[in-house]
Amino acid sequence: MRACDVCRKKKQRCVTLQGSSSCLTCQAAGLSSCTFLQPPPPKRRATAANTKEFAAGNIRGRGPSEEIVSNPPSQVMPDPDLDYPKESILTKTLGLEKSRFSELIGPGGEHDCQLLQSIHDNDSLSSRDVTNPVSGGFLSATTMRKVHENVFFQMTPDIEVSQNLRKDNHWDEVYVEDVESLVHPHGPMLINLYFRIVHPSFPILHKNVFLEKYNRTYQEISAHLLAAVYALAVCWWSYDPDLLLHEKINEAALVRVAHHAVQDAMHRPRLNTIQAGLLLLQRHRNPLFTDNSWMWSFTSSLMGLGQHLGLHLDCSAWDIPEWEKGLRRRLAWALFIQDSFSALVLGRPCSISEASDWIVKPLETTDFSEGADDEGSSDQIGSVSIENGRTLFIELVKLSRITAQMLRKLYSVRSLSQVVEPQEVLAITKSMGTDLAQLLRGLPEELALENIQPGKLCVSGFLHLALHATTAALHRRLLWSIQRSNAELDPRFVQFIRRMLRTRAHSLVQFLSHLRPEHMEAFWFFAAGGCATILGGFLGLLRTTSVTKEESEELQKLMKEFEWQLRMKAKMSDWVSYTLTRLRALGWDDWKTSKISFPEYDPQEFDNINDEINNFLPAQIDETVYFPPLLAQQIFTSPIDLESMMWTFPDLSTPGTAFPAIGQLE
Repeated sequence: MRACDVCRKKKQRCVTLQGSSSCLTCQAAGLSSCTFLQPPPPKRRATAANTKEFAAGNIRGRGPSEEIVSNPPSQVMPDPDLDYPKESILTKTLGLEKSRFSELIGPGGEHDCQLLQSIHDNDSLSSRDVTNPVSGGFLSATTMRKVHENVFFQMTPDIEVSQNLRKDNHWDEVYVEDVESLVHPHGPMLINLYFRIVHPSFPILHKNVFLEKYNRTYQEISAHLLAAVYALAVCWWSYDPDLLLHEKINEAALVRVAHHAVQDAMHRPRLNTIQAGLLLLQRHRNPLFTDNSWMWSFTSSLMGLGQHLGLHLDCSAWDIPEWEKGLRRRLAWALFIQDSFSALVLGRPCSISEASDWIVKPLETTDFSEGADDEGSSDQIGSVSIENGRTLFIELVKLSRITAQMLRKLYSVRSLSQVVEPQEVLAITKSMGTDLAQLLRGLPEELALENIQPGKLCVSGFLHLALHATTAALHRRLLWSIQRSNAELDPRFVQFIRRMLRTRAHSLVQFLSHLRPEHMEAFWFFAAGGCATILGGFLGLLRTTSVTKEESEELQKLMKEFEWQLRMKAKMSDWVSYTLTRLRALGWDDWKTSKISFPEYDPQEFDNINDEINNFLPAQIDETVYFPPLLAQQIFTSPIDLESMMWTFPDLSTPGTAFPAIGQLE
């Protein structure tokens, strides 16, 4: 079939759906019908090189998505006026153009920003793009787009990348039809599930943008993003009454295609490349094959792509649509969350340095594309409140910043070698604990763990789990310093610290016992299993370093209760099964049952120490409060006393304190 004038000019396939008078490209451009006014291109004699290129592009038995015949650069240039209809919200977008991708021109690279500025000032073109001064070849098809003073992006047509990759004879492109064929005819229902359950608390897409394109045709959605959305939505297959009547789709095949498509898209990245990658990373991992090397390297690749697209910059004054500014901020902070908690659960240094290479503004409610007026779309049973999801995301960003700061100050290579003595670690942990306490005090009421709305999924579970994990990481570092210290520590100080840590151990086990099905069935971020494993490891560390038999037995009961709570909830969510399996693989049974040699102390001295410690406990104890049957222990008066997790140490260095913070350390 002969391509219409618009498709020939844009160098892409001309696809017309049955019963339509115009192709998809013309429909997207707002044209009622195709035109065929331009004469067909002159036929050229086939050459061996052309034949080879065509074979490489036709791997899947269909024509390539773009023509590969070389044309003058002026014909390769996309027409920005036809990229989207003028009334579309996608007009003038930077990160989601249909036929071109953008690359940030960095200040210290091959390009000189001052020279670029002079070229832009002297360019006679009226458009916002500046043509490349090079004539002929690949570079001549690129343009420079200025979005702010000294902020330039290089705009490159997709077809240029496609042609060069096919020349290398190694590119097996994933088409959107390949994705749709795996889910047909259930695609629209899966999209609805995604925006009902996942999107409210992980708003990295612009719902109106996505649905505007999808409602025209799924072919307007990139293959990698469509596959990633489908792959995550499948997890809630049973939440759609119509899907329940059908056999579940091949989820594994869908995930494979999604991964392949994302790798392809990295050659011509857009914001949807970051979106698809983040969605794929949210899938919970196989505890028997964690593949941490892939997870960390892929996460790092997304961080690099984010910088490539300028997500680490402040886009407030850029010449782009307002909705894209909000989307960029949400995407940037989603990358920050991914980086912080990946570093926490994998034991790696954070890739993002907020102090030097990050000027993204904190999120505000105006940065989100949906609000209270859109709640009507989430009235279905088993949906998530849009308002609660938005609030959760904002608070999770705040927590991730504290977590990243904690990792830099206590777990970086330098701090592990230089911050070693208990008093040094304590100074940092008290400061970080204050930040966490302030975050907890400022949490909106709707994010309280017990705030469950009838017929709604509760999204706050992961936030509280991540809070416990960050706090446990603080405590763990302090316990390490006490165990490894070469100085003689005052036993009263050690006992005080351990009593405080046992109090927090009770708190985290109690948190797990209060998780309800409404929490468990909601969307949990990728790090849930890793965070829960950190909590189990913290319990094991406390137990194996016990200093008395009574303490050891108390912690052993805590560990049994922790394990019991996990077993009861294992079928509710994949992250719980992951935690159980990982803890067993890491040595849970040994931590729980191993024999411990206790240091010798005078019993009378210990009684005196305990009397002194009781004067400093941050929470009152009520022995009458009910707790699950496997653990008859003293519990906090409030059902979930998250405040008790934080550091509320007295100033142990002040004269007159009942006991010194640390014994003679000089």
